[in-house]
Amino acid sequence: MQQPARALCLLFAACAATPPAVLEPAAVELSGTVAYEAHLARPHATRDLTATVHVFRDGGRARVELREAAAGQANPELTTYMRDGDGACWVRSASSKQFRREGAATERFLRVLLDAAADASHGEHRVAFQHARLGDVADEAHWVAGSTGPELHVRWHRTADQVEFVLRRTATTPAFDAATAFALGEVDATPPAATRAPAPARFRTLAPGVHEITLPTADSRSLAIEFQDHVVLCETSLDNPSGEQLLAALDERLPGKPVRHVLFGHYHPHYTGGLRPVMARGAVVVAPPLGAAFATEIAARPFRSPPDALAASGRQVVVETFRGERTFRDDSNELVAIDIGAHSHHTDEYVVFWLPRQQILFEGDLGWFAGPNGLRGGGERARGLLQAIDERQLPVATLVQSWPTVGMATLPMAEFRALLAK
Repeated sequence: MQQPARALCLLFAACAATPPAVLEPAAVELSGTVAYEAHLARPHATRDLTATVHVFRDGGRARVELREAAAGQANPELTTYMRDGDGACWVRSASSKQFRREGAATERFLRVLLDAAADASHGEHRVAFQHARLGDVADEAHWVAGSTGPELHVRWHRTADQVEFVLRRTATTPAFDAATAFALGEVDATPPAATRAPAPARFRTLAPGVHEITLPTADSRSLAIEFQDHVVLCETSLDNPSGEQLLAALDERLPGKPVRHVLFGHYHPHYTGGLRPVMARGAVVVAPPLGAAFATEIAARPFRSPPDALAASGRQVVVETFRGERTFRDDSNELVAIDIGAHSHHTDEYVVFWLPRQQILFEGDLGWFAGPNGLRGGGERARGLLQAIDERQLPVATLVQSWPTVGMATLPMAEFRALLAK
């Protein structure tokens, strides 16, 4: 009786001493479509691409390879997302050899995608949060019944756009080398912009009654047009914090002159993202019809947890619509907002800001960009801008551009013409 008991004890001891089994890295392939929203011709239009997603997971480490291509594109572009053993997230774009450190947006994307890809029960996975521009939203991944089987729908809110995936599991198990798949190699460890304190606003007077406010962190430039007892603000930067930063700069440099009207050139985030703080001050939004409808939508966005300045104010936002042109004028200054529309080759409505007394024209992102060999023209967008100016016979002496802020902010009209003649 003693020997069997001793043998049983030895067996238990051996089992207790055996290390737990190490799970093999999981590998999954998904394919389908991806749609990007926020930078197209009108609000809520999407750019649709085909997508193949490889998901690799080994304990807390993960690697997601996203290959996407437009119709007719032979070589898909590869973006790689990584989560290291410490939980830090990294991204390497198709145009870079380095991984760069990423923040909360990539963390949320990896979390919902990885959880959903490994979920045999095909449940729903979501992370609710307050977006600095869109309000109370959720990144989520959930399975639905599709015509050919289960489909994984992923909704992801990034800083300047929204992304939607519709994906299906394939029969392929992608191969990878576990020893090297999770190696970052060369990295750019600069902290994500969202985790750094914003750089101070730069205020500069371009001409009497015309002031630019540049926000380096948001990479945006706005123009404050000064009238006798108020200001008209043109372009509102990227998001709520940027809008608050604009207002703080105006409070400091132009005290006693409230923003009475606010305008934006087109619907994209760098121009409309900061509208809500300005709306909270009582400024009237002025825009062409599509832009006016979009501004009304922005005013209705849910900011409940916590409430932003507009939600806390309870203010009823006033939005005015114009077609073609809208003029603001008093004895001290004059501003003409002009919708050049199709001439922009960018968005269906596109407002530029003409200052007749200073002969300055302010536009968003049509004219020029800094390249490795100096300035380069903005292609058909820049040619369309020039055509719109010439058709209206505007005596422009100086162009001012909102984005990008790196490079020349202003350009004499003669140099702009010469740039396009190259």
